[in-house]
Amino acid sequence: MSYTQYKEIMKHNLIIFSLLLAGLSSCKKQVENGRPEFMGYWSGGSYAEYGYIYLNVNENNHASFYMLDYENDHDYHSGGTARADNKKLTIGGVKYFTIVEYPHRIDTNVERKYVNNHLNSSYKIATWKMVIDGLHGSTNCNVGAWTYYKAD
Repeated sequence: MSYTQYKEIMKHNLIIFSLLLAGLSSCKKQVENGRPEFMGYWSGGSYAEYGYIYLNVNENNHASFYMLDYENDHDYHSGGTARADNKKLTIGGVKYFTIVEYPHRIDTNVERKYVNNHLNSSYKIATWKMVIDGLHGSTNCNVGAWTYYKAD
């Protein structure tokens, strides 16, 4: 194979790789820009007997997930850039939640839940709900399908 043929093959491979990479990265949007319904403090409520679980996505697309399980003497936290598509909410590119029920507003006359925000100690009535399953991709934390609530 000549040097010219080698250059053409490498150029062709680079173009295919670039198109593939662009296709994969365009599927998920950063939460702030394309999926703002995920932004905010999402409480999963009590976890085990005395613990709690929450997911917080701030305005800079940074997500932090925290689970505290006093009963089994375990706490877990994970963070990273939040991206979402119609099936997954990804944190940091590797760990993700499968979206079971997309974030949506709830009728507070029918479903009355309260959100205890562990970051600022506020206690408000929930106006949003979602169900996600995960955190997949984590070696020591997969809480399964869990219902999360947030307040405006």
